[in-house]
Amino acid sequence: MFNQILLLIYRLFLSEGRRRVNWIEKRFGFDASIALSCDDKRNEPGTYETLFSQEHQEKLKQLYLELLNEMNGVTYQQCGDVLDALEFIQEISAAGLWKYRQRVDVIIEEFVRDFDRLDVPEERIRLYESVQKH
Repeated sequence: MFNQILLLIYRLFLSEGRRRVNWIEKRFGFDASIALSCDDKRNEPGTYETLFSQEHQEKLKQLYLELLNEMNGVTYQQCGDVLDALEFIQEISAAGLWKYRQRVDVIIEEFVRDFDRLDVPEERIRLYESVQKH
């Protein structure tokens, strides 16, 4: 269920003209031929509510931690796809937190607040460097 919800939010994300995220597509088996329905768009607040429910919060946190772990010990140049995926996680978590007023895991909220501009190269470098220090 988590994978389906995350992929639906990813489709909604793409429908806003956002850039595709290779890591997410490979990890979750994204099928670009599946279109969004009018209901999907209309039910977006409920989809976010489901993603940030007790049932799925831990899975989102584990995904975030998995992404951080993938950056450990590799060069910044090798982390492009992972950083793109972290930017996606940051953006949807920020939307959940502020736009849809959802409760998010404390670790995810910290990430959302500390790295709110992962579209800026310097912020991506700062995130990469913070992972290498730990």
